[in-house]
Amino acid sequence: GDVPGGAPEPVAAEPVALARAVLDAVPAGDGVSDQVVLNRLHDLEEGLAGGYDVVAGEDDGVKYFRVVDDTGRQPLPAVARRVAAEADAAARRLDASEQEVIRRFLLGELGDELRDRLLEAHDLVASANQALAGQRTSHGIGAHLEWKIDPEAAPTARTTAELLVRQPRTAGEEAQLRDALLEMIRAEREQDPAVGYLDHLRAALDYRNWHRFSVQVVDDAKPGVKRALHGRLGLSQGEQRVVSYLALFAAAAAYYEGIGAGCPRLLLLDDAFAKVDEPTHGRLLRLLIDLDLDFMITSERMWGCFREVPSLEIYEALREPAVPGVALVH
Repeated sequence: GDVPGGAPEPVAAEPVALARAVLDAVPAGDGVSDQVVLNRLHDLEEGLAGGYDVVAGEDDGVKYFRVVDDTGRQPLPAVARRVAAEADAAARRLDASEQEVIRRFLLGELGDELRDRLLEAHDLVASANQALAGQRTSHGIGAHLEWKIDPEAAPTARTTAELLVRQPRTAGEEAQLRDALLEMIRAEREQDPAVGYLDHLRAALDYRNWHRFSVQVVDDAKPGVKRALHGRLGLSQGEQRVVSYLALFAAAAAYYEGIGAGCPRLLLLDDAFAKVDEPTHGRLLRLLIDLDLDFMITSERMWGCFREVPSLEIYEALREPAVPGVALVH
């Protein structure tokens, strides 16, 4: 604080001597500009809670900073200890608040909603794979969808996903789930403390970020073996495209099934089935029909007249270079 008589408290000799010794030990080329010091001062002022002011000074070339509160000037170490104690107390209060939220909402109706979403996602993937089960290329290549916990996700995400879908849960599992949820919320708060608590909850509970979709290639020549789709599998470009189409169609059908009856089940495919062998075109179109998907496709070479397709509306777009507009022939 201030010394008697109102005179400013002098700068302590020991810290100044230490600062000067450090300054002498730093090479001349490694000096810190005044602007850098001002930036650090601004960061300190921004980081301190209300009720504190920062006073800067200089003594024989050594800059120093003191924090002033309603009782007078305070040394930085004392303020740091006080702020740390206040932060710990606030964290304990927030932890207690989090536990109440977890107990009343996250393990209650919100937990049930999150559980329903997870089970619905698993059902959609299962429905897509059911549609894919009998679909193969002319070489016996097929597709399988996997939706699993991301290997890079936090261990708490795996624990949460497993416990949320488990019913009923024991008291110990309830406590384990509560702790996992608290840890994920705490991690989000530490990552971005500036946003609000609802944003932390929203980010921590977004189960889509815990999982990863992948397309697995199955081969009738290797029963029971699944390999992730990538360019080093030795598949031709056409086979890779077919596998991608299979996964796309099955995922779209499963998504529409989840929405319910009455919604349009429409796919738009531009330059459809390029680099795919012609016999496979009919099988892919048949898959769209079997999945009850409506489709509009464009192509420069394919008319869609395959025995697998019972009926099709075909429009040919004609254009004369010298005539404005495009004519459609049905």
